[in-house]
Amino acid sequence: MDLSSSRQGGDLLRKFNLLEEPWIPVRRGEQVEEVGLATALLQAPALSGIETPSPLVEAALHRLLLAVLHRAINGPRDLNASLDLLVNGSFPKSDLESYFHKHYDRFFLFHPTAPFWQIADLPESPPPLPWNRLLPEIASGHNPTLFDHTVEDEARLAPLSYGAAARALVVHQTFAPGGLLRRFGVTAAKDAPLARAAVFLPTGPNLFATLVLNLVAPYKPDGDAPIWEVAPLRLKDVERGATQWPLDGVTRVYTWPTRGIRFLDEGDGVRFMAYGPGITPLEAAFRDPMVAYRRADGEDLEPLRLRVDKSFWRDFAATLPQARGELAATVIHATELSRSARLLHAYPCPMTLRVLGQVTDQAKLLDVRREVYPLPPDFLTSLGKTQLYEAIRQAEELGQQLHQAAQKIAQALLGSGDFREREAFVRSLPLLRRYWAELDRAFLELVGVLGKEEALAFWQRCLRGAALAAWQETRRCLGTQARHLRSLVEGERVVLAAVGRLKGVGS
Repeated sequence: MDLSSSRQGGDLLRKFNLLEEPWIPVRRGEQVEEVGLATALLQAPALSGIETPSPLVEAALHRLLLAVLHRAINGPRDLNASLDLLVNGSFPKSDLESYFHKHYDRFFLFHPTAPFWQIADLPESPPPLPWNRLLPEIASGHNPTLFDHTVEDEARLAPLSYGAAARALVVHQTFAPGGLLRRFGVTAAKDAPLARAAVFLPTGPNLFATLVLNLVAPYKPDGDAPIWEVAPLRLKDVERGATQWPLDGVTRVYTWPTRGIRFLDEGDGVRFMAYGPGITPLEAAFRDPMVAYRRADGEDLEPLRLRVDKSFWRDFAATLPQARGELAATVIHATELSRSARLLHAYPCPMTLRVLGQVTDQAKLLDVRREVYPLPPDFLTSLGKTQLYEAIRQAEELGQQLHQAAQKIAQALLGSGDFREREAFVRSLPLLRRYWAELDRAFLELVGVLGKEEALAFWQRCLRGAALAAWQETRRCLGTQARHLRSLVEGERVVLAAVGRLKGVGS
């Protein structure tokens, strides 16, 4: 599209407009390319989706596109409006272009008074920071090196391209964990909205369908505004925690100014940035549409988090109504929309569910994750939810019994001595690792049959097979001396009893 009428010429300090310049990685057919934000939305039906190795980039870019859409179309107002949008097959071009023209000047990565999602007058003192502080996957400060060996030595740090800098900015504002800051009168920084939450992103056959599936209705525009629709932030707004906003409103939260940042342009890229605190969040009764919630030890709801020691699905039951949790609104909206489209024979919309996010220990990053599952329309019917809750409960119960079997083996071999030594031995056995690995694969098949009468019988066969396969591997890893054989007898008694208690197991 031509946004030339929106440009304000003569100012060289305006550079790299995110609406026009290529920076969002997408797949078009067999090719991966970078496009501007306007192209990503206007040509969304022709794009398979956002294509990036980083789960955090994937989640953050979708939230940015969704924030633009909510404001540009001022909706959707209800599920029927979402269905009309899906059936239409594209976003309303005139609404998008009008919105782009109106806010064009606020999407420059470099701007004298309003750089995108940054603070124009943020000082370079205290000393600026290298750009790699923005990306959790890259080693910097106290972060371990997870997937990258970029060094923080300023003399060896290569400049980041403008497009990559824009992606890093969006990720940091979305995922930055809180921690010590000690800049501009603020000692500790707050968490970004998704710093510790799992992100639930239903995806369709193309970028257009994916975005519609995640445009949760009804959208309430009153009192809500993304960062480019409010007055540009200044140093005075963030120093000493001067400004507080309620953590409320979909597009406000999707574009939350977690940190004060100002990129320092080197002419062909970014090596350093001024860095400081962002807006202080005030707690509000807001539920992020892309987050699921579970009951804490008390009665408060807390975001479902990814864990380093297990796949997300094992905790998913805690978000179901049976556990008084709350499913992610994106998942509910997507399944309802898909069922409605299917009933009307209006738009075939096969879906998958992508669970994205990071695992943190305070401000330290432990892992970055992307898990992909089938998402059939009947996934969240009343029967489907009941089956899912029961399936996960049975898996955990059998897992606990296998742990008891492993403890029996450890006690038979090591006696009743040091507890930590016994637990270390239990963890060294393949029994639980193999069991859960088998179920990780089986769960993908279970999701496909949820809502059908045979779902639980199928799952119980999977449980039985996983437990017995894990037990056979455990038998093979132990020795053949008399004491080993005696320990196996103790463990096998527990395993076979646990498997025998499963109901409805087929052959």
